[in-house]
Amino acid sequence: MKKLSLSLFASAFTLALSACGGGSNGKIVLKIGFWPEPSDTADVAMYETWAKRFMEDYPQYQIKGMPYTYSTETVGQKFATGALPDVWQTWFTEPGKLKDKNIIRPITTQIADLGWDEAMDEAMKEELTFGGELYGVPRDGYGLGLLLNKRILGDNDLLPEIDGEYSIFNEDGSPAYPTTFEKIMEISETLVDQDNVRGFMMYSANKNGGWVFSNMAWNYGAVLEKQEGGRWLANLNDPASVQALEWIKEMRSNGLLQEAVSCVYNDWYSNIGERVAFAVVGSDVLQNAKLLGGVDMNDLAFVPMPSGDGTHHYSLYGGTPFVFTKGVSDAKVEGILKFFSYIGRSPEISEKNLLAKKEGYEVAKRKNQPILPTIMPWKDGEFLEKAKELENQYVNINLPDYAPFFDAIEDNKHSEEPQMAQEMYAALDTAIQSVFTAPETANCQALLTTANTTLQKKLDNK
Repeated sequence: MKKLSLSLFASAFTLALSACGGGSNGKIVLKIGFWPEPSDTADVAMYETWAKRFMEDYPQYQIKGMPYTYSTETVGQKFATGALPDVWQTWFTEPGKLKDKNIIRPITTQIADLGWDEAMDEAMKEELTFGGELYGVPRDGYGLGLLLNKRILGDNDLLPEIDGEYSIFNEDGSPAYPTTFEKIMEISETLVDQDNVRGFMMYSANKNGGWVFSNMAWNYGAVLEKQEGGRWLANLNDPASVQALEWIKEMRSNGLLQEAVSCVYNDWYSNIGERVAFAVVGSDVLQNAKLLGGVDMNDLAFVPMPSGDGTHHYSLYGGTPFVFTKGVSDAKVEGILKFFSYIGRSPEISEKNLLAKKEGYEVAKRKNQPILPTIMPWKDGEFLEKAKELENQYVNINLPDYAPFFDAIEDNKHSEEPQMAQEMYAALDTAIQSVFTAPETANCQALLTTANTTLQKKLDNK
């Protein structure tokens, strides 16, 4: 019994030390979940340099890299077993659910003490605020847009040639790229005669189809969720949503989409080079065309999402926030936020913050990575001016081919649906798969009504 009591005492002491933010040699250990994977040696070396600088200035802290990739399936178990790092990345759809499950903690006071709450992009801050409390720090934003292969289109006389280059603009400066889904279908009908080339890539699995379809439906004028009398109502079978699914059905029936029935988001970069002319992609992953697909970035262009009805022009807008595990002490939160300034992730106009940004660009440049404009999470004018000035020094793609999207994103932003967005995407995936499998007999109205019923049950249970 004495041995057992002693063991229990030791365990209790260890837990108490951890809860107080204690660590080895009396230092406060900060477990960083967004640390690069060991295989990415250049990025690991960069982070180690940043950590060394930070610990020299704040010797009370010790940085510990704990690479973690967020998963809805495993996050609960990892939290229950104490396997989550102190800070990690997720998606903007997740913090509300993670808060409800008591997996993450608020950081309102710590952010306000730094004055970062006033510098934060309002749309991103709203996505991270629940019950007046802030539950994360935005890393960056993304918007969905239309990625197109200029070479495929130009070789088929579907883009003008100006000064020896295919252009996404006409001589008079008007868009030569499609601004409506109707135009995409028209172009796709021209391309279908080409060997192994299709017009448009539509996703259908892993919630990716529903994710993109929601943006398409908005651009036909759909409202997918609404609130009446305090109750949230699914509205997936909105007539405008039916029109969007009918477009997919017609494209599938006429062989204008990729052949695969099960198609996920990560399939775009292996198809956009030779197999499809158009794909809907987030602005934050465009570099993967070259890095993972081997596509010349000069063959591509990135433009705003097309409209379904000629009136609505929305881009689904989201991003990546840093969140903090429930139970992490205030001292740890304060230390991690200080560390953000050493990795270029704070809104501070300081030498160390801007130096880290510059070093990040330099590493990307040495790795021969495409460097594109970003959607920054801060709104402070002076900071944005400095950050954009630095970014522009390193952007290495043909900016006019990507400018249509980045010039329009502020006006086109549309947040993800407020309730159970991931569950909505899953329900919509099922409808899209049915259209892919049997387009001749698919009843779009009925399929979306079934998806609507599925989502409504989940909303009511919540």
